[in-house]
Amino acid sequence: MKKLYKKECNQKSMWKRISVFLLAAVLVFGAMLQFPVTAEAASCKSLGKAALEATGGSSQLKYQTTKADEFGGFSISEAEKVASIIYLCDDKEVYSLCVAKASSTANADTLLKSLKAYKKHNSGSDYLSDYSSTEQKVFKNALCGKKGKYVWYIAMSSNKAVNKKGQTALKKQL
Repeated sequence: MKKLYKKECNQKSMWKRISVFLLAAVLVFGAMLQFPVTAEAASCKSLGKAALEATGGSSQLKYQTTKADEFGGFSISEAEKVASIIYLCDDKEVYSLCVAKASSTANADTLLKSLKAYKKHNSGSDYLSDYSSTEQKVFKNALCGKKGKYVWYIAMSSNKAVNKKGQTALKKQL
């Protein structure tokens, strides 16, 4: 009788272990589907830092904010679509770097359109009359981009290749 009882207890214990293992596996798999590790590991601050280092940084950058409504490239309604942001610029807002994470992928598309319009406006002839020829080149060679929920505006050099280095570094982090 004792042997039969012991055998029955061992079988119950084995089934409990299998159940716990399967439950743990399902929870881990479900968590992996909900929270992609690579995209969430990046932050606007770390992406901005990578782009800044790749472009050589700039001692001219005097201002930094994490408030979307302080970046001239976004309207108030667009700023509400930003989940997080880092914006750095000089006194005249010529040399600048902005990395923003949208609240959704659809909002990222909207923000990218806004950044492209911002670049086009900054490159317009009337707007540029107050700036030196080097500063005008910075505006004209600025880069905008998007990957997933992240969008960026990089105007760190009058040389487009330098701005591309910043974009490449940023993309590697994503």
